Amino acid sequence: MKQVLSLTGLLLAAMCSGVVSAAETAAEQLKYKLARLNSYQASFQQTVTDATNKQVQTGEGYLSLKQPALFRFETISPTPNLLIGDGRTLWHYDATLEELKVYDAAKEVDKTPFVLLTSSDAKLWALYEVTGQGETFAITPKDKNNPVQKLTLQFSGVDLAKMAVASQDGQTSSFEFIAMQSNVSIDSSQFKFVAPKGVDVDIVDLRGK
Repeated sequence: MKQVLSLTGLLLAAMCSGVVSAAETAAEQLKYKLARLNSYQASFQQTVTDATNKQVQTGEGYLSLKQPALFRFETISPTPNLLIGDGRTLWHYDATLEELKVYDAAKEVDKTPFVLLTSSDAKLWALYEVTGQGETFAITPKDKNNPVQKLTLQFSGVDLAKMAVASQDGQTSSFEFIAMQSNVSIDSSQFKFVAPKGVDVDIVDLRGK
């Protein structure tokens, strides 16, 4: 009996080890993919579906990434919105309300897996589980209270071709990238918020909260 239990334990340990190794491999593969993107910019078409997979909204916009820790995510339609991060500060500008919310990036960084696109921070990656097959990877927060339940990335060679964001409310936002440009020169000034000319922006500074 002891021998049987011992063999069973060894089998279970081997199985668990295989699962861990697979997870580590997927994470390392994704890190390698992202590390090759020193910079990236593209326009996108967005489709939002509800929990029943019914289409509820479409839109378009632009995404820019630059290593390390720089990103600019801008929707043009249906509602203009701008999210910019430089590793220290997050700016969220609502063009309709002419309101800018400013956040401390360090306090917000664990609330969205988007930051993994331009980060190699091991502590940050440890907050997520990564699975993958071929050119597609799924990033799932270990914190079940995270508003983003899963981020899926699909590559085409070096380029990021598609992205899907599944949220707690059951909605999924899918992004198909077009006019993709990888490892091109992007002016770092794009990753700082500048108020539109002639607009009196209402600033809500949340960095101390």
